[in-house]
Amino acid sequence: MIKLIIFDWDDVFSIGSKEGYYKCFQIMLDELGIKIDHEEMKKRLMPLWGMPYPKLVEELLRGRPELVEKGCKIYYKHRTGETFLNSPHLIPSGNELLERLNKKYTLAVATGALAHVLKKNFFPRFNIPDVFSEIISVHDLVDKSLAKPHPHIVQEIMRRTGFKPGETVMVGDAKNDVVMAQNAHVIPIVVLTGHLNKKEAEELGVNYIIPDVTHLESVLKKL
Repeated sequence: MIKLIIFDWDDVFSIGSKEGYYKCFQIMLDELGIKIDHEEMKKRLMPLWGMPYPKLVEELLRGRPELVEKGCKIYYKHRTGETFLNSPHLIPSGNELLERLNKKYTLAVATGALAHVLKKNFFPRFNIPDVFSEIISVHDLVDKSLAKPHPHIVQEIMRRTGFKPGETVMVGDAKNDVVMAQNAHVIPIVVLTGHLNKKEAEELGVNYIIPDVTHLESVLKKL
């Protein structure tokens, strides 16, 4: 029986987040005078998606280490400001879904987003209910090698909440969410509102693929 639901946040509930991230990275590159087209940006970033943003900045500025510190400052300013916050929107009926799920399950978040931005900016802006027992960001980790797709964050949430892998699902939109779940021996559920399409999710061995998170309850009934 499923008792714990761990969500990635961006592009699961916060739809349009990836476009916001790309916008912040593009502004950073523009301010630094670096020319990288969008497809090359995606190619460099996707293997690292969900890891702390300095790793992504380093990858975009590959060969220009002297610009990394400045690049991180530019990116952080836009990521924590209106440039990013005006990009995503809450999935329709998302709050109602969280309220319903909270009555039956323990809810948590495992995210590559900045936890303080979620709590202080996004959650109040969209009236997100106080339903999460744990929110762990990759930026909270002392050892950054434990970021997605390493199972540590999922395992730590299970440890804190007292649940086992067989009682847990992980809902995400990207490859590293799936691999993190599989590495932690929990069931991955993919939403098609972010990075993965149906074919890509199936190739990762995902059995439960839904159009968006509002269809989650139909999957939970089967588990």
